[in-house]
Amino acid sequence: MENNKLDMNTRIIAYNEHYGFIENPEEFNFDFNPHRLIIKNYALRTGDKATYNKYLQTFFPEQTEFELENFDLEIKCIRQYDNNAVLEWLVSNDIKVVESDINCDDPEAIFKMVHVPESEDPVMYVFEDEDFILNRILTREFLKMPNKKWINIKKPLF
Repeated sequence: MENNKLDMNTRIIAYNEHYGFIENPEEFNFDFNPHRLIIKNYALRTGDKATYNKYLQTFFPEQTEFELENFDLEIKCIRQYDNNAVLEWLVSNDIKVVESDINCDDPEAIFKMVHVPESEDPVMYVFEDEDFILNRILTREFLKMPNKKWINIKKPLF
């Protein structure tokens, strides 16, 4: 777990150079806060809820209780799959677009499915600008990534 914490801290430094969230925390709301997403990613992958709780208590105390309840539900849906299992998950759920929590090229990114109505073009749901968080990509691009993948298997509400 110590290596994971080092990776998390290294990631925080790199993302902060891009976003400046440590110097300007007021610029980032809860949902799109890179610092929070990095720490939540670490906590979900490692089961270290205490680290996420400490972060939330410090930066988002008013949302801590609700978010930790959500965390307890979400952690039950986190899996790490190889490409064969990913392909099976994509096909069985008819997934056309996935969204990463942190940069989609990061081997520790956690991906979730994005609902795309049958009548719509999945490309409309892909974000064009390259950013570090909440990347949306087509599943054919997702399958080209060489690593095992972290997946949140929870189906989106729509």
